[in-house]
Amino acid sequence: MKIILEFLLKNNRWAIVLVIVLLLISGGIFKIQRNKINEWKNKHQTEVKLKNALVDTVYRYQNKEGEWVIEKLTIQAKVKNLEKDKVVLTADQKRLIDKVKEVEKNNSIITAALVHANFIIDSLKHDGLVIVDTTNKTVSFKEFNNPDIQYNFTATGVLPFPLNTKPSLFINYLNLPNEQFIEFHWVDDKKAGYPIAFSLTNSNKFVKINDINSYAIPQLQKKIINPTGWQKVNYWFKKNGKIVKWVTGGVIVGAGGTYILMK
Repeated sequence: MKIILEFLLKNNRWAIVLVIVLLLISGGIFKIQRNKINEWKNKHQTEVKLKNALVDTVYRYQNKEGEWVIEKLTIQAKVKNLEKDKVVLTADQKRLIDKVKEVEKNNSIITAALVHANFIIDSLKHDGLVIVDTTNKTVSFKEFNNPDIQYNFTATGVLPFPLNTKPSLFINYLNLPNEQFIEFHWVDDKKAGYPIAFSLTNSNKFVKINDINSYAIPQLQKKIINPTGWQKVNYWFKKNGKIVKWVTGGVIVGAGGTYILMK
């Protein structure tokens, strides 16, 4: 060690070169270690989020408007990781993943949901309009003022008895089961900047969708979330521009200084 120090004191140019080299090596080691730590943290957080989402149950509450809200954690993982043996999925979770894989054949999905819902009437008394047609022997029950349900039922081949009495209707039970698949995906249109589209599918033919409107934050862009190869390279240089400039500058200064000192 003493011999090295004496050599460096006599040859200042080599000392400068050594300091520059050590700085570059130290900076590189620090960067690699920090990346490994961040990678471990992200992997751990991903595993925790996935575990919590797989075992989460539906949470129901009423908002300030009195509307019932259903909430549940979202599964966040690559499809191939969800198909591993160690990942235990429920029947509905498996069905969701199968639907995602089917859509992924044509579109790049951003997010998706599989909703099981039932339209259920359990004991409802008709309070709307009643129309009796004694000629055609029909009785109609019409309700269009109720904000939660509207209908028009007609009973044929019947007459009230006695004729001057008002018939009544009581629905004991009515159930319309429906499976709803919702997904957001990028439209394959490069010129338009890969806009986001929202699709909704219902399994029950009696469920009709009149209109849908969706919202996404502006930062949700394909070039950031799901970039192509060139977009990844461009994004990496933008993100690490300062580090690249610093390292390049250090190399140039070190090389230039070495050349001048040894000239």
